[in-house]
Amino acid sequence: MKWQQRMIQAWQKARELPYLGRSSFAVAITLLIISMLMGWHRTHPDDAVDAALQQAQQAQVDVPESILVLSRVLPYLNLWVRLGIPVLLIVIWRRWGDLRRLMFPVSVASVSMAVWSIASDLVDYIAHSHMTEMGEPPEPVAFAFKLVFIALVFLSVPFALQYYRRIGILERYTLRTFLHPLVFCFVSFFTLWIIMDLLDNLKEFQESKIGVVRVITFYLGMLPSVYTQILPVALLLAVLYSLTRMSKANELISMLGTGQSLFRVLRPIFVTSVYACMLNMAASYYWAPRAEGNREAVFSGMKVHAADSIMAFGIMFHNEQSHRTWYVATFPFSLRSGHERMHGVQIREEDDQGRPSRTIIAPTVGWSPRAGWRFYDGEELIYENGNLATIRPFPKGAEGQRVLEVSGIEETPWSLVSYALRPDFMSVPELVSYLSAHARAADDKLAPFRTHFWQRFALPWQAMALVLVAAPLGVAYSRRGSVGGIAGSVFIFFIYMFMNNLFLNLGKGGHFPPWLTVWMPHLIFGTLGLVLFHYRSQNRDLPSFKLRLSKRKPQIARPRNRSGGTALPNAPAA
Repeated sequence: MKWQQRMIQAWQKARELPYLGRSSFAVAITLLIISMLMGWHRTHPDDAVDAALQQAQQAQVDVPESILVLSRVLPYLNLWVRLGIPVLLIVIWRRWGDLRRLMFPVSVASVSMAVWSIASDLVDYIAHSHMTEMGEPPEPVAFAFKLVFIALVFLSVPFALQYYRRIGILERYTLRTFLHPLVFCFVSFFTLWIIMDLLDNLKEFQESKIGVVRVITFYLGMLPSVYTQILPVALLLAVLYSLTRMSKANELISMLGTGQSLFRVLRPIFVTSVYACMLNMAASYYWAPRAEGNREAVFSGMKVHAADSIMAFGIMFHNEQSHRTWYVATFPFSLRSGHERMHGVQIREEDDQGRPSRTIIAPTVGWSPRAGWRFYDGEELIYENGNLATIRPFPKGAEGQRVLEVSGIEETPWSLVSYALRPDFMSVPELVSYLSAHARAADDKLAPFRTHFWQRFALPWQAMALVLVAAPLGVAYSRRGSVGGIAGSVFIFFIYMFMNNLFLNLGKGGHFPPWLTVWMPHLIFGTLGLVLFHYRSQNRDLPSFKLRLSKRKPQIARPRNRSGGTALPNAPAA
């Protein structure tokens, strides 16, 4: 046990060492300035910028000026994240507990991460909008909202810390009482989710020979998706546990005795719930659906032993205007960056009378905005009057590979794969791009995509509606048991989930307007929660509903003993 004591003593000495944080921060700033003077961006370019420049060279397009500017800025942001963020974490660790001195390192770290993340996303967006390998129509407004959510996630941390500084002692106690079960629920549910998922997919990981680091990275990328799934139940259980505990200890009555209202006492819980729902909305906007879609793509690629994750497979697309039918066996994710090709592609062209005119069969296919479609190592079948006339292998190219270059085909990879995508796994920018590209499609075809577009903004707030219902049910002023309120909250939770799925399917089927179906459960249960909270804040019993299956029979009242004496049973009359 001596070595443990020595470790603890060394840990305390390192934390109390004077000027350690400031000197480390000054060293990091000095190294950053020296790297600027030495031209760090020329010797250590950013990987995303380098890939964008190579992509522009392959597509034979001019590099946008914004990419060149970011190529000079991003290397220094990467260096600052590698050097400055660890130093800021050391400063935060040393100042932990002192809220006033903690504001500066937390603010600097949040701003640094926000700027670095926004600059990295700008490179990816500009490269895809100007040098796209998918033919996907860019949506600048949807991308701008994505940047807003990135800034919201990082910059909200110092505001949350400032809120904790400004609240009083009672509000801090309520907040800590609520945060302890909330964090426990998040850690427990996420751990259970990983264990269950590993039990289901451990065989696929072993057969694909994926390393431990990649598995850990895979599950870290699933954090936004898991967060959106467990947030409603985690908030519900945390609210019920914390309020039930405070009610049993008569702490709520003591707080109300100081002259505060019930809303003032529970305000930290409501503020924390709103903050968690805002983070949930940021995750649902882009990262959560993409994480779930990437998960399905990774497992699809492992099942067929592909080198890359598969975005879609078994695509069948028919263009009625061009009389062209496509079949694609596998569509990889890396086609976005031009590092991979589609596999197992067949194209069937027909004339105006519906007879086959040409068929192209190619094992691999690539596409670029300038060169168009390129088919590799296949053959071309020519028909005359519906009958097969000739079979021509692809001509040999300069590198000795058989390549067939076809121009004038209006279909792009995005128009092929978009019809095979599921709206459940599409982010808001992808949904907007899909609706813009298929604006002339039938309403029943677009109804699921419109419904999921509105659901990305409505689904994060279902947890807040559950909090409004659970808060009055968890508050008890008397010595009654809390089992009834907990059972009622759990029952309401399952009803809420059922109604949410019901209205979602009604919107996807086109029976109701999409914007109305996704918000209807929130409005119903949110109104119910406000009514119950009004009853509880007025110290009135919550309304109860009893179902009477049969009519109650009238009973004859027993006569009173008016003499004031106590009559013995079976006593003789006087």
